[in-house]
Amino acid sequence: MSTPPSLDALASAFGIAPHEVQVFDPAHPRFDAARGLIVLAPQFEAARSVVRQRYAPSTPVRVARAKRMGAATVASLPLDADAWALPALAPEDDRASIAGLRGVMERLFAPDGCPWDREQTPQTLRRYLLEETYEFVDAVDRDDAAGMREELGDLFAHLFMQTALAQQAGRFTAEDVAAYAHAKFVRRHPHVFGDEEAGTNEQLLDRWEAIKRTERAADGAASEAPPPGALDSVPIAAPSLQRVQSLLSRAQRAGLEAPTVPPADAAHAAVEANDPVALLVAAVRLAEAADLNAEESLREAAQRFTAAFAGLEADARTRGVEVGALPAAHGGVWDALDGSPTPR
Repeated sequence: MSTPPSLDALASAFGIAPHEVQVFDPAHPRFDAARGLIVLAPQFEAARSVVRQRYAPSTPVRVARAKRMGAATVASLPLDADAWALPALAPEDDRASIAGLRGVMERLFAPDGCPWDREQTPQTLRRYLLEETYEFVDAVDRDDAAGMREELGDLFAHLFMQTALAQQAGRFTAEDVAAYAHAKFVRRHPHVFGDEEAGTNEQLLDRWEAIKRTERAADGAASEAPPPGALDSVPIAAPSLQRVQSLLSRAQRAGLEAPTVPPADAAHAAVEANDPVALLVAAVRLAEAADLNAEESLREAAQRFTAAFAGLEADARTRGVEVGALPAAHGGVWDALDGSPTPR
């Protein structure tokens, strides 16, 4: 049995300097595709699927067999060789990395990129981002792993669309965004990245609010402007129930006293006054008092109603009648609006 060539001998045979190459390690299959990769024969089976995920099928591969050098492609990786040598990839050619996806998005928005993409603005892309977000939420509700993966991919792409536009306009870069998020989450978790004790969830919420107040004061001092208010970070574009609940909750955490009229009494008064808006606000207050998520609870009730009504429609088709010919109670359609609400 011949002695397998050493790594140094293989690197020399491939004409690669040691600092320019990495060796595939099955125990740590993630690698930097911006550098060359050598795969040794014992790792062929473990590496083949990973390599095919990262590289296009037509990517050229150099092959070492004893003292002979040969050529192949990722689509036809030979298993009877001593080693493969794969090239470094440009970011847009790396098919399974965040940097690769970013490279694709920036290429699309480049002056010689896609005409449609180059016409977009943060405002025109807004509705697509919202649609993708809701599609991801739907996949989560279905516990659809494949759907979640796909929708997260679309969201990742949208994030890089926005940063590509911002970078072109000289506003900020993807690195600026990452630096902000990194600093923010480290700063807001001193019980993880510092010496503080976590305590209870209630204590954590109080500590987070204190950190946010410090951040708002610092932002105001840095800009020589009044510090942002406690409600400023609640997005205007959020669904209305979610927005109202967040506004009420944050205002009270900032020190606003609770209304003197209990939410149930406010709901009764709204019904008597035939005031649907006041009734909706009272319903949100009821949810907040019960530590429930108003938006999610109502959305889940809508899903149950949709499923129950679809069942009623199917039954009507089977019987050859219109839905209106069946009693509403049939199939528990209205009862479907009741159910276990979602905790806050």
